Amino acid sequence: MKSINLYRHVSLHLKCFHFTGLWFFIDYPISSIQFWLHILIRFLNALFVFTLPTLGQIFYVKKLFAAEIFAIQEVASCINIILAEVLVSFKALDMFIRRNTFIQLLEQLNNHEFQQIAHKDIIESAIKRSRRYFWVIMIAAFLNVIAHNVVVPAAEGFRNLPAKMDLVFVDIDDPAYFDIICFFQLIYKPTMVLVYVGLQSMPWSMLTFVMAQLDILIDNFENMEKLMIQTKEKKGCSEAEAFKEVFNSLVTHHQAIIRFIDTANATFGGQFALYLMLSSGVICTTGVHFLAIENSSSKDFLGVIWLLAYLSTFIFIQFVDCSFGSSVYVKSTDLATVAYSSPWLKMPKEMRKQVLIVIARAQRPLEISAFNLVPISLQTFTTVMNWTYKAFAIMNGMQ
Repeated sequence: MKSINLYRHVSLHLKCFHFTGLWFFIDYPISSIQFWLHILIRFLNALFVFTLPTLGQIFYVKKLFAAEIFAIQEVASCINIILAEVLVSFKALDMFIRRNTFIQLLEQLNNHEFQQIAHKDIIESAIKRSRRYFWVIMIAAFLNVIAHNVVVPAAEGFRNLPAKMDLVFVDIDDPAYFDIICFFQLIYKPTMVLVYVGLQSMPWSMLTFVMAQLDILIDNFENMEKLMIQTKEKKGCSEAEAFKEVFNSLVTHHQAIIRFIDTANATFGGQFALYLMLSSGVICTTGVHFLAIENSSSKDFLGVIWLLAYLSTFIFIQFVDCSFGSSVYVKSTDLATVAYSSPWLKMPKEMRKQVLIVIARAQRPLEISAFNLVPISLQTFTTVMNWTYKAFAIMNGMQ
C-alpha cells in the first residue's frame, strides 16, 4: 500500500527556515557563489534582525534607568519586547547547535514503524491538526506585529517609533534618521516572526505526531484479538504464533516511539527551558504595562487591545506546550493497562514473560522535559504562572 508522507507534519515549518535563508545547512560547495550568498544572508540576518534591534532597545532601557525619574510601565514595555526578541534569538541559536539531532528526528519521523496504514485516518487528522496550530500561531504573531508596529504608531501619527531604541551613535529623533529607523523596524519584524513561528510550532507538530502514534498503539493493543485472527487467516499459523507476531510488531512500534521521544527531548529540551524562563518575564512585564495603561488618563484603547492579545498569545503558547506534554504522559501510562488487557494469560510461559516486561516498561511514563530536569506538564504550567504572578505583583508595587 502507498506510504504516508509524515514529513507533512513539519513541511510548513521547514519552509519558514528556507524562506528566511536560515536553514541550518548550506547545500552548496564552498567555492560556489550560492554558498557565499547564503553566508551573506545569514550575516545580515544576525546583524539587522537578531542583534541590532535588541541592543538598541537595551541601550534605551539603560538610558531610562540613568534618568532620575522614569515610568515603570515604559520600562516594562521595553523589557517585554527585549525578552521576546532574545527568546527568538536564543531558540534559533539552540536549534542551530542541535541541528544534527534535529536531522536525526526528521529521519526517525518517516520510519516504517510509524507507517500505520490501517490507521491512516488518525495520522491524517494529526497532520491537519499540526498544520492548523502552525497557522494559528502564524496569524496571531503577525496580527500582534501589525498592531504594535503599524496600527498603534499610525494612531499616533507615527510621531514615535514602534519600538523604543537608542542607537548611541545616531540621534533617532533627528528627522533625517527617524523615517529610516521607523521603516527598518517595520521590515525586520516579519523575518523574526517567521523564524519564531517555525521554531515555536515545530515541537507542537512533533508532539502531535507522538500522540497520534500512541493512540494507534493503544488501539492496536485493545484490538489485539482481531489482529491475531487476521494474522492467522493470512499466514495459516497457530494462535500462539499469531500472538507472537502481532505482539512483536507492537513492541517494535513502542520502542520506535520511545526513541523518537528521547530524540525530541534532546532536540527541543533547551527551547522548552528557554520559553519557560523568558516567556514568564514577558507575561510579567506585559501585565505591568497593561495595568499602567488601564489606570492612565489617556485610556489608550488600541494599546490595551494589543497588550491583551500579546499577553494572551504568550500564555496560550505556554499552556499548549504543557498541555501536549501532559497528554503524552497520560497516553503512555495507558499502555500498561491495555497491554495487560491483551489475551496473554493463555499464551506460552516465554511469551507471558515478555508481556510482563512490556507492562513493567509501560508503567514508567514517557515524559517531555526541559533539559531532562523539568517535566513539561500542566502542573509545571501552574507552578510557572504562580511564580510569574508573584514577580508581577512585585513589579506592579514599584509604581
